[in-house]
Amino acid sequence: MKKALYLVLKGSNRAFETLDDLRERGFNATVVSSESLKRAVEEYPEERHFFNLRHLENHELNESILVIFVVEEDKLTELKDVIRWDTNNFIDIKGFMYSVDLNDYEGTV
Repeated sequence: MKKALYLVLKGSNRAFETLDDLRERGFNATVVSSESLKRAVEEYPEERHFFNLRHLENHELNESILVIFVVEEDKLTELKDVIRWDTNNFIDIKGFMYSVDLNDYEGTV
């Protein structure tokens, strides 16, 4: 069975190091720039924030990133363990993760 793991990390160079480590271990994911609802609404009410490739190319990211993995169930524990290790259990890099079953999955990822 396929599993989806959602990972949110506070943007930093350390977050990119975690992504590099995961890639080197054979994991692939979709990475999306994100920010908290509070910050988006309260601090920048007139502005619209869009993510572009420059953020990844230059490792410029001040907010958070949402990383979505789709993995086989037998790879989920390894994926979580790598994330826990790289983030020092979310102490060194703030964030969280959760996983869900993909019961009606179609595709080639």
